[in-house]
Amino acid sequence: MTTANDKKYELKLDKTKQILFAKALGSFGPADADDFVRDYTIILKPVNAKEYELQFDCKELKVSGKDTKSGVDMTNMLRGCLEMYKKEGFKNVVFDCTKNIVLKMQLQRLCKEAGLSTATVK
Repeated sequence: MTTANDKKYELKLDKTKQILFAKALGSFGPADADDFVRDYTIILKPVNAKEYELQFDCKELKVSGKDTKSGVDMTNMLRGCLEMYKKEGFKNVVFDCTKNIVLKMQLQRLCKEAGLSTATVK
């Protein structure tokens, strides 16, 4: 099963390898985050996340901050997603932030705050 939004994210569930592949692009606003969570919930529903790894390609994701249109602090929404991954109980969560040191540091901090101990940020 695959879910794609040509602007902000892609989700692909590989049941054979037991991996949920996710890719995030650019800057997310509240509507983008809501759409992502909705599609994530739908794609993950038929499987037990505890048997899966979440691999997140963040190479083209921008650092989260305050959304200029809505004034919403997207850092809190990102933290909420990390808490959601923790609650789902993935075996491993891997964030690939190659060459984006600031995003890598932000994700490491937020994973720690969310208690997502199964996360690796590279």
